[in-house]
Amino acid sequence: MLNKNSLLHVKRMLGAMVGVAAAWAPVSASQAAYPDKPITVVVPFAPGGSTDQIGRIVAEHLQKRFKTPVVVENKPGANGTVGNAYVARTKADGYTLLIGGTDIAASPYLYKNLPFDPKDFIPIGLVAEFPFVMLTNKSKGFTTVQQFVDYAKKNPDKVSFSSAGLGNSTHLAGETFKKAAGLDGMVHAPYNGSAPALAAVLGNQVDTVFDTAITAVPLATGGQATALAVIAQQRLAQLPDVPTMTELNYNEYSKLVPWSWKGVFAPAGTPPEVVATLRSSLADLASDPAFKQRIENAASLPVPPKTPEQLEQFLADQRAGWKRVIEEAQVQPQ
Repeated sequence: MLNKNSLLHVKRMLGAMVGVAAAWAPVSASQAAYPDKPITVVVPFAPGGSTDQIGRIVAEHLQKRFKTPVVVENKPGANGTVGNAYVARTKADGYTLLIGGTDIAASPYLYKNLPFDPKDFIPIGLVAEFPFVMLTNKSKGFTTVQQFVDYAKKNPDKVSFSSAGLGNSTHLAGETFKKAAGLDGMVHAPYNGSAPALAAVLGNQVDTVFDTAITAVPLATGGQATALAVIAQQRLAQLPDVPTMTELNYNEYSKLVPWSWKGVFAPAGTPPEVVATLRSSLADLASDPAFKQRIENAASLPVPPKTPEQLEQFLADQRAGWKRVIEEAQVQPQ
C-alpha cells in the first residue's frame, strides 16, 4: 500500500509524462500530416511554355516523392501577375506552390499598382536557368542578326516582336535588342505566355521572338523557325553554329546573368517544417541525374541547391539587375 509521500511522487511523475506527451504530440502530428491532401502547383503562364514545362517536372517529382496527388494549375495573365497574386493570397500551408521566375524580380519596376509584393513569397529553391534564342519565321529568309537589323532599318514601324507578356523576360530581351540595335520603331506584341508568343512567329503574325531555349531550340532544330542568336555566356551545344549576342557585340545582355530562371515559391508564413520538407525534396530533384539530363537536353542548366541565405542574395541581385535593364530599355511602368 502506498503512503502519502509515495502517492505524491507518482502524481508528479504522471504529470511530467503528460506534459512531455503534450509538448511532443503536436510536432509529430504536423510532421506526419504534411502532405495529407493534394498539392497544387500554380503556373502563372499559359500551358506549353517553359514555365509550364518546369511546373510539370516539379509536380511529377513531388507526386512521386510524397505519394500524394500534385496538380498543375495554369493562371496566366499580366506577365504572371494574376497567378502570383493568387498564390500570395492563398493559405500558407504548403499546399499551394508557385513556379516563379524573373517576373517576381522584375514586376515591382514594371507595375505601379502591383497586387503582390515579392516579400509575399518564400523561395523554396531554384530549378533551372534558361539561355534565350532569337527566332524568326523561316519564310523571312533571315540567316543573321545583321540581315534582320538591315531589313528593320529599311522598313521602320513594320517590324515587330512577340513576348510572353508585358514585362516578362522575353519582353525585356526584345526591348534590350531594340535599343541596342537602334530599332526605335520595332513594335512589341505581348501575349499571355510563351506558347502563343512562339505561335505568332510561326504563323507570321510577328517577325521575331526572344524566348527560352527550352521551347525555342526544338523549333529551330526541327526546321520550323530560324535561330539567329542566343543570349547566353557561350554557344549552345544544340545550336553550335548560332552565335551569342555578345559575340555580335550586343553586350547589353551580359549585364544580367542568368537572363531567365525558374524556381519554386511558397506563400510567406508557410510553417518552417513544411518549407524544410519542400526544400529537401527540391534538392533531391536537383541532384537527380535523370533530371539534369532532361534539363540539359532542353538546352537549359539545372541549378545546384542553394542555402536560404544564398537564395535571398540571388533574388536581391536579380532585382537590382532587372531594375537596371528596365531603366536602360526605357520601359515605362504600367
